Amino acid sequence: MNLEHYRNFITIVDCGNLTAAAEELHIAQPALTAQVKAMQEKYGATLLRIHRGARNIEVTNEGMILYNKAKYLCAIEDSAQREITSARNGVAGKLTISLSPSMSVLFIQNFLSKFSLQNPDVEYELHEVNIAEQTRQLLDGISEIGVANAPLLQASRFETLFTRKENLGIIYHKDTHWFNENKVYLDLEDLEGVPLCLSRGCSTQFLNICSDSHIYPRVLCISTTKLSTLMWARQKAGVAIVPVGTGEQFEDYLHCRFVQDDRMFVNKTLSIVKDRPLSAVAKNFLKYYDEHS
Repeated sequence: MNLEHYRNFITIVDCGNLTAAAEELHIAQPALTAQVKAMQEKYGATLLRIHRGARNIEVTNEGMILYNKAKYLCAIEDSAQREITSARNGVAGKLTISLSPSMSVLFIQNFLSKFSLQNPDVEYELHEVNIAEQTRQLLDGISEIGVANAPLLQASRFETLFTRKENLGIIYHKDTHWFNENKVYLDLEDLEGVPLCLSRGCSTQFLNICSDSHIYPRVLCISTTKLSTLMWARQKAGVAIVPVGTGEQFEDYLHCRFVQDDRMFVNKTLSIVKDRPLSAVAKNFLKYYDEHS
């Protein structure tokens, strides 16, 4: 089966109908229909049900299996092309990484920006997504490297290369008066009754810590990203609880303090899919990360 047919099948599913897929691919619709028919004959299964009136398609369970496998096959070909380009040109090609949203800014600041200065022919594709989507992207071959602040799903399918602790910081506006400024460290009890805004990546762990300590926090908001969590603190509306990376700095009008509790941290991990070859660019970046982390 021509690999291009698999790419076309992916486009059909993504577009939701044959007409739109044909337009995007610049292929005549009858030719696209013939490709689908040939694939169904090859696999002996109905992959798509075409509702002619609405011009929409319905993907069967068998079709979804092929869709996911086709994405992986196409990603492998793309990876091969990147690696061949890298081998031919030295360190060149594309580095694809899936990251927890709270980690992207510091990851760019501390690693990617400096790596790019040394390797100007590398381009980057960053996906700032939640843990479930990181897991899917890595397994589908969309990304080669995952940087997460919580365990990836299907953990047995991944190899964790690096693990670092990031303490949970208590971030609030200096014009608010929720805490005793004379204390060097806060206690968990100091957080009771205060409007707390949590970054989703650390929310479960923080709430479990509170539960184990019989602390009953007042949660104002749980946000997907670190940026939106901090916005509550910037607007003096609440106290943000987010992972704080090494050397991370906040605006002068924000205070960053820590709770005196050994459990108040998250593990940042850098992972790859087990037994899957990496591109030359990814290997080179992992070497750089190991030397500079």
